[in-house]
Amino acid sequence: MADALMGVTETSANALAQVAEVAQLYLQQESKLLPTVSDYSYLATKGASSIKLPRSGGFTVGDKAENTAVDSQVITYAADTISLDQHRVVQFLLEDIANEQSMVDVIQDAVLKASKDLAYDIDTKIKAEFDNASASAPDHVIQYNDATNEDIELTDILEMRRLLIAQNIDPNQCFLGVGNAQEKNMLLIDNFIDASKYASQRPIMNGEIGMVYGMRVIVSNVFSGTDSYAWHPTAVGMAFQQNVRVQRDYDLANLAWRYSLDYLAGFEVLDSGKRVVKIEETP
Repeated sequence: MADALMGVTETSANALAQVAEVAQLYLQQESKLLPTVSDYSYLATKGASSIKLPRSGGFTVGDKAENTAVDSQVITYAADTISLDQHRVVQFLLEDIANEQSMVDVIQDAVLKASKDLAYDIDTKIKAEFDNASASAPDHVIQYNDATNEDIELTDILEMRRLLIAQNIDPNQCFLGVGNAQEKNMLLIDNFIDASKYASQRPIMNGEIGMVYGMRVIVSNVFSGTDSYAWHPTAVGMAFQQNVRVQRDYDLANLAWRYSLDYLAGFEVLDSGKRVVKIEETP
């Protein structure tokens, strides 16, 4: 299958580095879910193929009886592992002739479009980890209260809050994600606060439409069908080992420059999926 062709101008190595910085910034601005999870990029050092995040249990507080020794307790540790195995890439050819005849900055337009698609790809990876919500005790994969129409209702949101609170999670620090199929139903819920009516000067996140019972509501097409999710920022850990990189190589056969945008990262649900709740379509 022949490669699709577009046009390009000469670009120096220094300019490519600047383009890469712009691409990374644009990716971060376009992503809707990246700001809602935990970023461990600072641990993704050169030479590492994974990151281990230790977690531990707690202690049980008891009484001290007179003349009776207190039993010591053991705290147990486990680790969540983020594998740095997601090497994702977009490439395109920009033909020389198009640069002479184009009325737009082709390279800038192409790089920004590719960055936007990479941002959506990252959101897809994060959402895939939300799907690993705990399905065993405590069960965080539930069905809608109204199984007939599967519209999200206040009862569903209160159940999501209950499950999060049971894990000692503050729902006011959480996010609620829905797709386009549920956005209208969300807007009709009592106690929903439109983002345009926020009393505070808090910045509105990309995709944020408002709040309901303290949870910020994010709308994204990565939430397919009627499935909805509630999560704490520590529900998923991610790390960039390599930020978006822009490279080019000349393709003499096509008299064109091949441009490549890629990143290397890892994504992992944490704490056995107990910090995210999924309401799925009725089987």
